[in-house]
Amino acid sequence: MARTLYGFRQEGRTHFVIVAPHAAGDDLRTKEVAQHLARQLGASLVVNEKFIKPSNSAASRRPQDVEDFNQLPWTERGYGWARKKAPMKQFYDHVKALAATARSRGGGRAVIIYIHGMEDNSQQVGIDIGAGAKYHRGAIRGAGGSRPHPEAGSNTGVVRAKRADIDTLKSKLDENLQEHGLRADVGRFQPAWSRQNGVQFHAGTPDHSIQLELSTFLRKHSNVEATASIIANALKATYPMS
Repeated sequence: MARTLYGFRQEGRTHFVIVAPHAAGDDLRTKEVAQHLARQLGASLVVNEKFIKPSNSAASRRPQDVEDFNQLPWTERGYGWARKKAPMKQFYDHVKALAATARSRGGGRAVIIYIHGMEDNSQQVGIDIGAGAKYHRGAIRGAGGSRPHPEAGSNTGVVRAKRADIDTLKSKLDENLQEHGLRADVGRFQPAWSRQNGVQFHAGTPDHSIQLELSTFLRKHSNVEATASIIANALKATYPMS
């Protein structure tokens, strides 16, 4: 493990990269889930455990540590990192470098998984898959193309995984969430189709990048290792390890 300006990173041995952008106190226990998941997958790992979002209750007391690591400085001319704190650029530089190494182990494609947290909800969605798309009339639709999702608005992000793989991942997560009375969905709450979203940082590469929003129940202290196992098993079924 190597310490960084934002937290830490470590290189794995497989084609997976696990990223926790809000592990400093916003998305509680996502650091622990990410660590367990990286261990189970032999994945590389990048964790922000210092910088908090502006909405965090501690933001007024720690202005030097306020930066939303999932709100990228995207403009039509590219990323304007000068508007962000330097450790955030370091964070994404490290993700990019580890993805390039993981790509060489995955037949030319890395799989980058961003771990986030969401509230429990009445729809019983335990894991929401954000890959630049959501369902519309039974089909996965993104923000662009000839048939964009009607809710995409002005978003310009691209679908960050093959639709068949998104469906497989959802199905495998569903199987393992049933025992908790929960299910998986695609873009129900966070479709991740804004170019300011972390998964869109990988647009233009051969890699698949996906964010997983985990419900509060799945992030309880007693559940984090089991939650990581649910995710790891689904990922290994979707993107088999050599």
